[in-house]
Amino acid sequence: MVMRYDANSLLNPNSVRIKNSFEKLESLRRINGGYIAAPNPGNPDGTGRYDVFWLRDIMYATYANEYLGNMKPMMKSYELIMTIMSKYHQKIESATKRRSDKCVLHARYHPYTLEELSNDWGHNQLDVLGHFLYKTGDLIKKGHNVIKTEEQKELLKDIIQYLFTYRWETNPDFGVWEEGPELHSSSVGAVLAGLTMWFDDGHYEHKYQHKTDLSKIVPVSDRYFDTGWDSLSKLLPRESKSRKCDFIQLSLIWPYNIVDEGMKLTILNNVERNLVREKGVIRYDGDHYFNSNNNDSVGNEAQWPLGIAWLAIVMNKMASWNSQNLHESLDYLKRAKYYLLKMDELMVDGTLSELYVNGQSNKNKPLGWAHSFHVIGLQSFLNTLEEIKQKHNVQISEELEIV
Repeated sequence: MVMRYDANSLLNPNSVRIKNSFEKLESLRRINGGYIAAPNPGNPDGTGRYDVFWLRDIMYATYANEYLGNMKPMMKSYELIMTIMSKYHQKIESATKRRSDKCVLHARYHPYTLEELSNDWGHNQLDVLGHFLYKTGDLIKKGHNVIKTEEQKELLKDIIQYLFTYRWETNPDFGVWEEGPELHSSSVGAVLAGLTMWFDDGHYEHKYQHKTDLSKIVPVSDRYFDTGWDSLSKLLPRESKSRKCDFIQLSLIWPYNIVDEGMKLTILNNVERNLVREKGVIRYDGDHYFNSNNNDSVGNEAQWPLGIAWLAIVMNKMASWNSQNLHESLDYLKRAKYYLLKMDELMVDGTLSELYVNGQSNKNKPLGWAHSFHVIGLQSFLNTLEEIKQKHNVQISEELEIV
């Protein structure tokens, strides 16, 4: 039996797509290792400014370096995140003592002075703290020297204590999209992933060659989980009370892999069936951000290329996780390929914008984490193809022809 999937040049390890997209991403990198979100200086009054640091954006933007094996710049980016968090460590301590969300880390920082920007913002974003815990543990388990001082160790302890004091699993936050406050499954899942990484219960052990007991660095008690799993299961498959689904829930599949197989399929089905559009993926039904008609918001939402890249990554991961079944894994790769080729159509002068409105891209381009996810999607496609070739001892031609 012959199965044909037209993968075009995606099988080239030196793919021009990877090179070009990575160059756009690197144009946003600053000498201190951070990535500005996009090179848009905004308006004279300071509104709409994107040429600044978001903690979340930096952590996701530098992921591309890891997938390409560029660990030195990746670690420099991560050291910057640690520097920023250490700079405002006192705010986390204060928030814990006051049991308040008024003193938590800001979302945005000046790219050179690292000073906080704007008080008028939804700063209580638990996913940032969850992601920080998750990736810190992940890097340590991969053998990288992330925690270098006692103060940094205390920072991690205080972040965990803040989450416990704030009751992360039952109290609202502003989430990835900085809207709310509301209880978000994506935020609960991010924190759950971060704590699970440090709790060392075996959930993530299959990912690592050597076992590293993180509890010897910063112990995490099972009391920190409390009702976390129950809270997540009650929220899912919804993102929140107000949102049936949101493409940010793809994070529960990648990078966190914190939901079971059935829920992964449900999330994928919800996103593909309800949110995918011609120019990208809408964040959720009725999204007002850059909506072309706020008087009739449903059907006029902004469309994000980032969501297409995220879907490609998730399809690659699903192909890898199901690689024992050749036909099933190839079906996921076929869907990944479709989304990766779709990204070509969404480029504007070789760049990916934040979003499209009425068929036109906005000024936030190139968008850092969109290019990072594009690179990751392409590279993980190649990685998964190679994994399947070796596992099943089959030859895969440039057309993905399997005999």
